[in-house]
Amino acid sequence: MRPAQLLLNQSKKSGGSIIPVELTPLFLSMGIAVASASYFTYKKFAHDKSLRITKNPELSEVDKVLNPDKSGEKKE
Repeated sequence: MRPAQLLLNQSKKSGGSIIPVELTPLFLSMGIAVASASYFTYKKFAHDKSLRITKNPELSEVDKVLNPDKSGEKKE
């Protein structure tokens, strides 16, 4: 009985990763895509002055459109 137990233990795989090697390029490319999307989204939200996330009356163009006479624009 002992030799059979030793043979069974030797046939087991030792450690290693569960993820197949063929999927490594897929994970790498998806990681790069997610990282770049996160970077450019943060850059757009943090540094774009024309993007209105909250109410910014000083950046609003609604008054100029609704009341062109008050905004200083003259129609001819």
